[in-house]
Parts: sequence; C-alpha cells; structure tokens
Amino acid sequence: MKFKFITFIIIIAVMLPLFMVPTLASSNVVDISRPDGNEIVTKEVFSICGVTIEDEAYIEFYYKDKEADQYKPLLTTEGKYCFKVGKIFGKDIELKYKGKNEIRIKAYTTATKNDPQIENYTITLVEEKKKENWLEKALNWFTGDEKK
Repeated sequence: MKFKFITFIIIIAVMLPLFMVPTLASSNVVDISRPDGNEIVTKEVFSICGVTIEDEAYIEFYYKDKEADQYKPLLTTEGKYCFKVGKIFGKDIELKYKGKNEIRIKAYTTATKNDPQIENYTITLVEEKKKENWLEKALNWFTGDEKK
C-alpha cells in the first residue's frame, strides 16, 4: 500500500507541472526580443521580433496618435496590423513620427483574447549624423572651400 501511495505522489509531482505551466503562462503569450526596451533608431522602418509561448498566437500593433492622444492601428510594411503567428515572428513597421513614437504590442491566443498581453515601447527616430569624409574635408581645406 505504501508503495502505491508513493508511486501516486511521484506521478502527480511529475504531471502537475505539465498542466500548470501552460495555464500560468497564458498571461504571457509572447516574449518580445526586439525592441529590447525603449530604443533610439535612425531608420524609419523598424523590425519587431519575438517568440510565442503558445504554438499559435495573434499579434496586433498600435501607435499613439499625437493629435488624438489615443492608440490607433499601426500597419506593418505588409499592410496589416493584426496577424496570426507561429512560434517565431518578425514584422517590419514604418515609424509615424520623427522623434518619439509610442508603440503598443497586443498579443493573445484564442483562449486569452479577453485578457491580452500588452507591451508598450517608446522608439525614438533621430536623424543619422552625416559621417564626415576626412579626404573630402582635407581637399576642401587645401582648395579654400571650407564650409563654415
């Protein structure tokens, strides 16, 4: 009798995490790998990448409209803002503003649609500094065509 009870406890101890971990992870549908926090970028097209915890999830992108002060759908370069993804996903978006862009990523499964995972990021688009060509600068100095 003692052996059967110990076997039962071992089976429960092994099986419990198999059923509990997916249930506890339902609030965290995706792990966003990019952006990794708030970022400063120089290109208008920005890539968002991640890994889903579930085999099948839905991702939506939104941006904060500065005039209306509310989030609106942000289309990817493919022309969609909502899409179904597998385990790994990567999408390109075009940033709306020079300067601060507030991006919201909403992720859910069919089971968690009413309680989605929401991640907010600030992506700042800045102008790329022009790299000075030292040869051109030296030639301009010799010829007297220095820019002031």
